[in-house]
Amino acid sequence: MTVNPNDYLARILDDTSDNRRDDIWLWYQLKNNHAQSLGEFNNPGMRAIMRNITHRDPDLAKVINNKKSEQLLPAKYFDWIDEGKRQIEWLISKIVERIDTNFLIQLSTLSGKDWLIASIDLWNAELIQKELLLNHLMHSWTAHKKGDKPFQWFKNNEQKEDEEKCSLAGKWLNNNIDGLLILAMPATTNSSLETYEDLLIFFDRCTKDQKTLYIDKIKKSWSQQKYRQSLTGKAQYNFILSDKAIQRLDKFADDHDLSRARILDILLKMEAEKNLYIPEMLKRLKDEF
Repeated sequence: MTVNPNDYLARILDDTSDNRRDDIWLWYQLKNNHAQSLGEFNNPGMRAIMRNITHRDPDLAKVINNKKSEQLLPAKYFDWIDEGKRQIEWLISKIVERIDTNFLIQLSTLSGKDWLIASIDLWNAELIQKELLLNHLMHSWTAHKKGDKPFQWFKNNEQKEDEEKCSLAGKWLNNNIDGLLILAMPATTNSSLETYEDLLIFFDRCTKDQKTLYIDKIKKSWSQQKYRQSLTGKAQYNFILSDKAIQRLDKFADDHDLSRARILDILLKMEAEKNLYIPEMLKRLKDEF
């Protein structure tokens, strides 16, 4: 959202837009270098408070402006981070592995992309190091996605069936794996794991062997569920057929590439509709006697 170019904070930061990224960075600078009683970043009216602090101290405003050019990469370096929650959570996990992010404890109210960008902006490193890290993360993310083939099973059918698969997967994982793995999921993720994206975020935190094991188990559970559903309206009966009847039944099954049960179902249905063969056979039997 464009604001008045005379906005004092905008002029200090060389930015005529209401830029949340800049505001987060400025809040951190003021919190650590000037105003310990500043309050939380998300408090109402925080922008006005920061403007008043910098307005009262012109020297501080100059220091902040110079420091911004030393710490903040142009926005274009973050443009590739546009693929949603899964990408952001994966990148955060990698950033935590590569740099000390303890300095962000004061920004505990941040999450998602805000936290990710702030971790780079406030990292005490040269701009070239930040650029190299982002470039490395971009290529690593592209390589990571190439391993997504096992997840295609969740997204290769009609939307309703895909949603049912994801729902079943979430329930299976919650019922069958160590609960600590679920508790370790990011706060932005639904712990029920019933959406495709939440499942991907979960699997991103698993080893290759764990992924293979869990997905195989989920597929088996899905097959069992579909089989049970296919039995709706059916019942199992045990009865004895003569050897000749079984031979005929097997021949029909082979000729038409159908199961024995399906052949019997067809024969019974057609006889119920036409009522031809049983009366004829009964007539023959009577004539024999």
